[in-house]
Amino acid sequence: MKIKKYSIILIAIIVCMGTTVKAQHTIDGFGSKLDFHVMLGGKIGGAAPLSLPREIRKIKSYHPNVPFFVGARANYHIDSSWGLSLGLTFEGKGMDTEANVKGYKTTFNAVNDAKEELRGYYTGDITTKVHNLYLSIPVQATYQISNRWNVQAGPYISFAVKKEFYGEAYNGYLRHEQPTGNKIIVDNADYDFAESIRSVDVGMSLGAHYAINQKFFGLAQVDYGFNNIMQTGFESISFGLHNIFMNVGVGYKLK
Repeated sequence: MKIKKYSIILIAIIVCMGTTVKAQHTIDGFGSKLDFHVMLGGKIGGAAPLSLPREIRKIKSYHPNVPFFVGARANYHIDSSWGLSLGLTFEGKGMDTEANVKGYKTTFNAVNDAKEELRGYYTGDITTKVHNLYLSIPVQATYQISNRWNVQAGPYISFAVKKEFYGEAYNGYLRHEQPTGNKIIVDNADYDFAESIRSVDVGMSLGAHYAINQKFFGLAQVDYGFNNIMQTGFESISFGLHNIFMNVGVGYKLK
């Protein structure tokens, strides 16, 4: 199973990072300024435009999908307040939605031939399923506000290890090629845009940690992807989609 394989890889990397940190501490004392965290939790969000497009008339349902993250971070303390953090996270960024749309530019698989496509402007009901998995590398500046509160901010880069973006349309019609084109009744039609998803996502994270005790902490973080998750030249959706997620979880300080 692919998810199990990626989890094993991540665990191996975490163990190696932990060993490296401890070894450095032993050799030259540099580790006195380092600590090492492991974290896990849930996510809510989706691949979304910056504002609700006029083509989407109503969101009928929303459910998070692959809503998890697990990762590790090495933290270097510059002084008592400031620090730097470098991490590795395995995470899902997905959603299942159902919406009613009007004049929604898209592409469907033809009913009689999956290799053919129907392009145009769709009006009716549509489902969207985005199930993407990423390996992410966040680099953050950290600031210790108090004994319990710590805030972080910085960029991240994510590499897609699994891509899924598909759905279906029903109870509607398609204006072929143009908004005033020939009307095609759509009882049920499928689409699959997985091959058009970018392999790299770049964005910014802003979050906070709350120390529960000397070892455990709670965390909350917002991630915003700068780039459209679809590749340049993709025209089957007329607006950009960005990975926008809220992460909530717990962490443990190894050192």
